[in-house]
Parts: sequence; C-alpha cells; structure tokens
Amino acid sequence: MKNQKNITDRKQLKSFFTKGSLPDQGAFEKLIDSTFNKADDKLDINEKGLMIYPSDNGENRLLSFFQDKDDPEATWGLFLTQKDSGGIYIHKISAFREESEDSEVPREPAFYIQKDSHNIGLGTTTPVERLDVNGIISSEGRVGNYLQGELKADGLWHNVFGDKLLNGANAFEIMAYVQGEKGEGKYSLMHAIAVSTYGNSKSKITTTTAHYGKWWNKVAIRWESRPSQLNEEQEQKTGLARLWQIISSWFEPRDPFRYSLQLKTRSNYGNDKKIHFKVSVLWDDRFSPKRKDEQ
Repeated sequence: MKNQKNITDRKQLKSFFTKGSLPDQGAFEKLIDSTFNKADDKLDINEKGLMIYPSDNGENRLLSFFQDKDDPEATWGLFLTQKDSGGIYIHKISAFREESEDSEVPREPAFYIQKDSHNIGLGTTTPVERLDVNGIISSEGRVGNYLQGELKADGLWHNVFGDKLLNGANAFEIMAYVQGEKGEGKYSLMHAIAVSTYGNSKSKITTTTAHYGKWWNKVAIRWESRPSQLNEEQEQKTGLARLWQIISSWFEPRDPFRYSLQLKTRSNYGNDKKIHFKVSVLWDDRFSPKRKDEQ
C-alpha cells in the first residue's frame, strides 16, 4: 500500500516550481499525486459531507490507520461489509489478512456495527442485542436504566411500573434505597431478583436487604395480581373496615394476565420521604420464542 513516505511534501513541490526552474514530467506527476482524485482515491465531498468509497482490492476498506508515517502497512482498517445484514467494522490489518480468506467479514473484529439493527458487536460480527460482547467485561460498576424513579415511603404498596401492567414471563433486577431524616437512624438498601410467569403463577423473588435501626425500616417487594391491590386510587380504610379490607383481599382471585411488581417500606418514613429505585430487565417478551400462530 502506498503510504505517506511515497508522497512529496509541500516544500519539495514548491522547489520544482521556483522562479527560473523548468519543471519536468516527474515534477508534474508528483504534483498530481499529491492531490486527491475523486475517481482514483474514492473520495468526494459535497453538500452532504465527505463521501468515502471502498477500495478496489476486494477488501472494502474505507480508511487505514498507520502507527508511523514510514510504516509500509496500516495497523488498523475501517471496512464496509456487503453482507445482507450490512455493517461497518474496525479490524487489525494483520488479523484481517489471516481471516478474510475464509469469510467476507472477519470472525472477531474489534468493533462492528450492523446496518439495519444498529446493533454493536465487540469481537463478533453477529450482535443479537444493542451491544453484544464476545469476551469478558470489566467495569467499575453497573446500573439499571430500564426504569428508575421514586415511590412514596409511606408504608403502603406502590406499583413499580405505574399504570403499566405486566403479562407473560418477566424477570427483573431491582435496587431500592430509602433514608429517613438526619439523626433518625432509618436506612434500608435492597437488591432483588424478581421472576414471574403470569400473574397467578408461583412467582419468586430473591432479596438481599440491609437496614439500619428497627426491622420495620426495611424496604419490601412483592409480585401482585389482585385487581384491588393494583389499584392505588382505592381508598385506604381505617379501623375494622381496614381489617376487613385486608382479609377480603386474601380471597380475591388473581388475574393471570395483569400483574405488577410493588415496593413499600414496612413503616411510614414521613410525608416527603421516597423509595429510590433502579430496574434492569433480565427477561421479557422480547426474548420469548414466537409460537407458530404468532409468526
């Protein structure tokens, strides 16, 4: 591959055309080679911006990155694939040479973006999710952003997903935190894995809860599919009426197709206190295989 060492710099070019000199054919060739040519160099620019086209050597290379200007070969390359899924990827040139003989796209590019899905692959050319990593991930931390918000820490159950009710099989990872007034000594931090297959199923929640102070300072979590318990607008009665309300809910039929995840504090932390939570998706309908009648 022609590299920068084969190109004449501006100082040398100017010396060919100084006053009194007679430029020869070689000088004009160097001048022409020092500029871009739309046809030969696969490079153009218009109102849409810079346009780069693949090289003609069969590699579909768009850009080459050299470690040094005198290197005979690039270290990294930016390539365009012509596969049906389409994509653009960055790959080490030496590895590309070894792998491209058997496949149009190297098996483990450093970075790959699919054309249609916009999925990103690290070490893979077939990313099935928005980010697909073929390797071990090391990070300083992680946080769920499927849903994050706050609920009243008033000792009552509240729907994590608000008015949105769930159906089918779902699994979530939840972090929840609440704190009382300064000096009260009321804190709780909970980590939970919640798994459910429909609202009246044998759902499961595994929790790890830390708290400071009394046990009723803890955050609690549950799956709920009883219509009356999903309705947060329902009036909370007091006294014997409240007791009867609780007892009657025990015998209320559960709806298999409308359920939710709920959080509460085991005591009232105060009017302005909130449970802060973050949710990650572990499983939902996107991962479920489609039945023949749904395809």
